[in-house]
Amino acid sequence: MKNEDDKIKVTIMIPTYNQSAFILNAINSALDQNYPNLEVIVGDDASTDTTSEILKTIDDSRLKIVRNTFNLGRVGNYRNLLYNHASGDYVVNLDGDDYYTDSDFIAEAVRTINPHKNAVMVVAKIATKSQNHESVSRLPPIDFALGKNVLSNLPNRSYCVMHMGVIYNREAAIKIDFYRSPTISSDWESIYRLMLRGRVNYLNRVVGVWRIHGDNETLECNLEKLLDNLTIWSAIFDDAKCQGMNSILASYLSEKCIAYYAISSAVKLSITGNSVTVKFIFLFLFRYRLASLFVLLSPISIARLCLSLLGYYRKIGTK
Repeated sequence: MKNEDDKIKVTIMIPTYNQSAFILNAINSALDQNYPNLEVIVGDDASTDTTSEILKTIDDSRLKIVRNTFNLGRVGNYRNLLYNHASGDYVVNLDGDDYYTDSDFIAEAVRTINPHKNAVMVVAKIATKSQNHESVSRLPPIDFALGKNVLSNLPNRSYCVMHMGVIYNREAAIKIDFYRSPTISSDWESIYRLMLRGRVNYLNRVVGVWRIHGDNETLECNLEKLLDNLTIWSAIFDDAKCQGMNSILASYLSEKCIAYYAISSAVKLSITGNSVTVKFIFLFLFRYRLASLFVLLSPISIARLCLSLLGYYRKIGTK
């Protein structure tokens, strides 16, 4: 007799582009999941390295390989996999340079979903590793929260939602135009909006590794991209208003998030030198005038900006 949990089908999507050094590790970590009703789909975004040759060496009936005839880009590849190829009731995205370390991840996540059919997602912990730094994301010490309450506590950097640690309801995601934003944090723009539709279950275990290396697009120190990335917060909280959040509260939280992540972006840019950092600060002050007030009235924000301009983060690396 089929286990009740097994009725939920889960798709692990693995978008990849020129990640031949990492892709086999990512795929094997997905196929090592002990959950039986599993689908793994690799989206090769017209790679020009040896990725396609590596993919041909894997023989597993649970694995489906999609090779794009032309490069769709990071977000386009996400969308193609989610909308056109994934068939799971729930979906999780594992970038081709990352990997899972917990073979029980999917099974444990589904276990938390089944008694609560209104759970739009399950969020687990992720380790971040680079050549000289390692950390683990934190989650609240609770089993679940309503998404509206999660957003009401932003920006709370004590707790962090990591893309590869979020199993989400595919049908609900498609309804809200998931992966619609071309920004660096397109995943957050989608995940936080989806949270507004129901319950978020927390899985307090480390399930995988987000690998930091020189080619990570989400770590790119591009001034204009970092400025554009701040627009996700107004989009998220505009949606929150439509879902019943008080409009004054939503506007306040939006500006607060913009201010916080503007400072984080300035810190990130500071490793490239003061000229770019100063330009970013002036453009931010000009484009986001209300959020700028949150920065100017925050001693912590001012201190972080000063440390950036004094070269502190260039010496120790960004945290």
